[in-house]
Amino acid sequence: MTYKPKKSASIIFIAVFAVVILFATKPVFAQESRGSVTGKVRDSNQSIISGASVMLTNVAMGTTVSMTTNESGVYNALYLIPGTYQITVEQTGFKKYVRDGLVLRVNDSIEIDVVLEIGDVSDLVTVSSDAPALDTTSGSIGQVIDSRRVAELPIPHGDPFKLIGLAAGVTFSRDQRLDRPFEPTHIVGYSIDGTRANRSDVTIDGVSSTSTANAGEVIASFVPPQDLVQEFKVQTSTFDSSFGNTEGGVTNISIKSGTNNFHGTAYYTKMAPGLFANDFFANKNNLERPDFSYDRWGGTVGGPVWIPKVYNGRNKTFFMYGIESIPESRPRNNGVANIPTEKMRNGDFSELLAANAAYQIYNPFTARREGSRIRRDPFQGNIIPANLINPVARKFVDTYLPLPTSTGAADGAGNFAQPDLLENIKYLSNTIRIDHVFNQNHRIFGRGSWYNRDSDYNNYYRNIATGNVFLFKSRQGAIDHVWTMTPSMVLNLRYGYNRFIRGTDSNPGNIGFDLTSLGFPSYYNTLISDDVRRFPRFDINNYHISAGVADQRIDLDTCGLRRAVDDNRNFYSGRLEIQLPIDSQSGTQV
Repeated sequence: MTYKPKKSASIIFIAVFAVVILFATKPVFAQESRGSVTGKVRDSNQSIISGASVMLTNVAMGTTVSMTTNESGVYNALYLIPGTYQITVEQTGFKKYVRDGLVLRVNDSIEIDVVLEIGDVSDLVTVSSDAPALDTTSGSIGQVIDSRRVAELPIPHGDPFKLIGLAAGVTFSRDQRLDRPFEPTHIVGYSIDGTRANRSDVTIDGVSSTSTANAGEVIASFVPPQDLVQEFKVQTSTFDSSFGNTEGGVTNISIKSGTNNFHGTAYYTKMAPGLFANDFFANKNNLERPDFSYDRWGGTVGGPVWIPKVYNGRNKTFFMYGIESIPESRPRNNGVANIPTEKMRNGDFSELLAANAAYQIYNPFTARREGSRIRRDPFQGNIIPANLINPVARKFVDTYLPLPTSTGAADGAGNFAQPDLLENIKYLSNTIRIDHVFNQNHRIFGRGSWYNRDSDYNNYYRNIATGNVFLFKSRQGAIDHVWTMTPSMVLNLRYGYNRFIRGTDSNPGNIGFDLTSLGFPSYYNTLISDDVRRFPRFDINNYHISAGVADQRIDLDTCGLRRAVDDNRNFYSGRLEIQLPIDSQSGTQV
């Protein structure tokens, strides 16, 4: 049976589509870190002026976007980098109009109408922007965290995501102590307008900077250093249908671009143990303050691309580069554990038997069937003869297993602790951005960001038998092209790449471990390649175990990859503007 749509349904669809088109008269940009300026040019009698020349100049970069007003006197300047602009309007028979100090913020869509006075074009009318221009063309609700607050507010660890909480309707619900830029889960643990935490998207230069973890939680795949952020906008209510991949709001971050002047920053932060108090429970148990270290350093440099006698990129080609490193060692005490005593290592478990008869050990080699049961004989005095102790296990105990640090309970439980155990972290982040203006019709920018973070921890025995490594790797890129095809058509193409890798491994010091050193046959080494062969796992019931290969995943734990292609086409006809955005995203999760 062939299905034929009802005529009434088709009419309703066409009517709805027509209404949408008719009301799409203002530029609206989803998940966009740039802004736009639109308006009408009239004379003193409120008559429209078509064909007027409109120029918007970025004061810091010296770049200019030019256009002419259409038959309705309307101009539209799209995809402008946030910053301070000068608007210049000229038309024959009218005085030249100049407006200085127009501040355009991230994701702004503001309307600036111009009134030209009759006169000679050589005459100049200058207007100062005393009051900030308002965004009157977008229905989204949000708050801009401007460059001043980003630069001047004291942000722990230089993590700009901490400022998301300044927006109305935003609360933080994760661990406040895990606020470093390499803590991907906690730093985006915000609830926006009542949504669950870790359900909101974050974009950098229009490209998503999030990945997903367990249960669909959103995690940050990359966090730019504080000195690289121009500003950002927290959109708590997004009414544009092109917003997707998020249950909550969207935070749009704009990375700084280079300007016509060379400039840079440098910073260094150190936390000294002598300035911090000891833990309350450590004091109570007469334990010394754990040692730790924290150093954070970085900087930025930007300006025009300038190669003496080869290329001068002023007013057209700019760069911005930032680097940040955080080497840190912090206490990571996992509590107490059970370790065999020196007597137990020699097979003497008599002290356990004195504590509780349930600790009686039976000789497995005396097993026999008596009726419906299997009977075994107990070891005399709860002492295992030396000839029954496995030589490989004995080698492990004698070589790698430390002695107890305290007597523990009556049965020896909780007799081992490492209160000064440290987690050693190495974090290095890099970002480079290039902006280039080919001509009035073509503008392009590209950005690459990446970081590596690895930390070693849980080395309970302080040797290669224990210890883990946690690995984070982030690779992110964006390339964006704005093409003014005709005075009434603008095309914006953008490609984004976002890859986040999270993995675990056992102590790297045991890679290629020689199994014969524990007493295993030599052919074990031959059967297992060096890059896979690790220290074996030893399970001792009710006692702390070694790290061993069975305890850890040797390769990647989580790998998230997102690619996005955005195609935004803007058409103008009279007072009507139509935007046709296409957002194509593909992602994989391993």
